[in-house]
Amino acid sequence: MQNQETGMHTYHYPSLPRRPGSARVAATAILAVLTLMSGMVHGYLDGRWSTNDDLTVKGSKLLNLPNQLGDWKLVETTELDAGAASLLRCYGSIVREYENESTGAKVNVAILFGPRGPIAVHTPEVCYSSIGTKQVGDRQVESIGSDGYQDTLWSVRFANAPLPDPTLEVWYGWSSGDDWQARNQPRFWFADSLFKIQIAGPAETDSYRPVQEFVTEILPHTHTLISN
Repeated sequence: MQNQETGMHTYHYPSLPRRPGSARVAATAILAVLTLMSGMVHGYLDGRWSTNDDLTVKGSKLLNLPNQLGDWKLVETTELDAGAASLLRCYGSIVREYENESTGAKVNVAILFGPRGPIAVHTPEVCYSSIGTKQVGDRQVESIGSDGYQDTLWSVRFANAPLPDPTLEVWYGWSSGDDWQARNQPRFWFADSLFKIQIAGPAETDSYRPVQEFVTEILPHTHTLISN
């Protein structure tokens, strides 16, 4: 066709015919790439793509936790449950029971070290609610400052269903090697590996909180074990 102003011919090239199914192939390719990227992100978050060089050596330091912590003495040491060990893929862990020599109160403590993803997502609210207990009230942030550290842990109470009064108190938190922290989203911590501490014991009675007392004794000792 000739342009009336310039006298030049303008040619309109016909569009190439679309091959049947090409849009579907492109969409499938894009979906495959996105799925692969998603898998890589989740693999990084849960530790599947992380190296574990020397991490077991670092985790073994947890075994150096003292048997005597103030008035609290070690009464039993157990291994992490096989199912939990497989799920969490720990590089190191300790599970112990301590007893207060003055009051007779007993607490259980677990300190774990492993890939961020598995270590971060399993909380007492999930675990204890599946064994016939119910949470009482909202979890609270507890602050424990000592030896230059500003530690914070979550505390949560549980009752034996259907009874309303709490009988169990659990404190827990995470660390990448410095302060213990009560994080809302520990899975998105900027670290490949995390420590987790969890202490369970009798709920408060007559203004006495065994778990709180034990926490103040154990935390200073943990820092020498987890520090980078």
